[in-house]
Amino acid sequence: MKVLLLQDQVHLPSLGGGNKSTRLLLEDLASRGHECLAICPALTSRAGPTSYAELVIEMSKRGVDIRSNSETCFFYSHNDVDVEALSERSPTMLKKHVHDTIRRFRPDLILVSDDKRRILLDCAIQYAPSQVIQIVQTVIHLPFGPLSHHTSARQTKLMGRARRIFVISDFVRHYIKTYSKLESTVVSLPVYGPGPFNNLGRFSHGYLTLINPCVEKGLDIFLQLASRLPDSKFAVVPSWGTDDNVIRSLVSRPNIFIIPPADDLNEVWEQTSILTVPSIWFETFGYVVVEAMLRGIPVVASDIGGLPEAKLGVDYLVPVSPAVRRKGKFYNPGQDVEPWLRVLGELLSNKSAYDHCSSRSQEAASQFLRRSRLDSFSSMLESLGVTRR
Repeated sequence: MKVLLLQDQVHLPSLGGGNKSTRLLLEDLASRGHECLAICPALTSRAGPTSYAELVIEMSKRGVDIRSNSETCFFYSHNDVDVEALSERSPTMLKKHVHDTIRRFRPDLILVSDDKRRILLDCAIQYAPSQVIQIVQTVIHLPFGPLSHHTSARQTKLMGRARRIFVISDFVRHYIKTYSKLESTVVSLPVYGPGPFNNLGRFSHGYLTLINPCVEKGLDIFLQLASRLPDSKFAVVPSWGTDDNVIRSLVSRPNIFIIPPADDLNEVWEQTSILTVPSIWFETFGYVVVEAMLRGIPVVASDIGGLPEAKLGVDYLVPVSPAVRRKGKFYNPGQDVEPWLRVLGELLSNKSAYDHCSSRSQEAASQFLRRSRLDSFSSMLESLGVTRR
C-alpha cells in the first residue's frame, strides 16, 4: 500500500505532539512494508529550522542526507519514510507540488493532518475522496464551532467528502458531531513508543516541568507557581509556542531551568518529578500527559478540553479560566493559582500521596497503551481497503 501524508508542520524535528504522532505513524506503516511519503514544510518560525543552513544541521544530527532539485524543494529519507520538504509558502506552488506528487506517486491512502491553511484537504479531495483520511489533532483548526479560529462552510463540506475522519479524543469527536453533524472515530496514534517504560517517579527529586511554555499552555500560571514556590526547581522545554519574550521571562527566574527540546523526551522525563500541564486553551488531548504517566510521573493538568481524557481517571485536575482570543491571539483572562498550589503542595510534601499517584498513573497509562495496541490505528488503515482510482 502507498500512503501519502500531507501536513502543515515540519516532519523533522518533531518537537510537538502533532508532527511526532504522524511521523511515528508513517514509520510504523513503513515497518509493515508499506511505501510512505510525506509532503510538509521544510522550515518553521519556531521549534525547528528557520533557514536552509539550520535544516542541514538538524538533519545531520540524525544522519540524514538532504537532496534537492530546486531552491524550494528538499528530499530526504528517515526510518524508511520519504519526505518532500518545501521551503516555499506560496499556496499556488504548494497546490501544484501536491497535485504533481499525487499523480506521480498514485497513493492508495492520503492522510491529511489538521490542514490549518485550508489547502491540503482540497488537493486530496480533488484526487479521490474515497482515498482521503483526515486526522484532526487540533480543535481550533476545525472550520466550524465556537473554538474555530476561522469558520468555513466550504472547508466543512470538504471534510464531509473524506472517506473517514479520525480524531484523538472523545472531546473532539463530540465537538465535531455537535457543530457539523459529521461522524468521526476516536483513535490512538502510535506516539508513545514500544517501551518498556521504567518508573521514573521520584519524590522530591527532579523538576516541576512544563512542555512548550507559552500563553496557551499556561505560562502565566507556571510563572506564578515558580514565584510562590521559590525553593522548588522548575524546568521548561521550549517548543512551537515559545518566542524570545517568553525566554526572557524565564531566564530572569532563578529557579526555572531550560531543557533543550528533542524528538525524544526521555531525557526530559529522567529529570522530571512532576509534569505540570496548566493549559488555558482547549487541548485536543495531551500526548505528554500519557507519556509522563507511563513513566510513573505524576501529572497536574488543567480541567479543560481533552486533558481529562488524557489523565485516564487519575488525580490531579485543576479548574482554569479558558483563554480569550482577540485578533488571532490568545490572552490569559486571569487565573486562581491557589488550587494549583494546594495540589503541588501535597505532592511535594507527602511521599505517600506522591507514590500513590505515581503507581496509579503508570498503571492507568499502561492499560491505555495495551488497549491502543490491540486497536492499532495502523491496522485500521490497512483494513480500509481503499481501491485506487
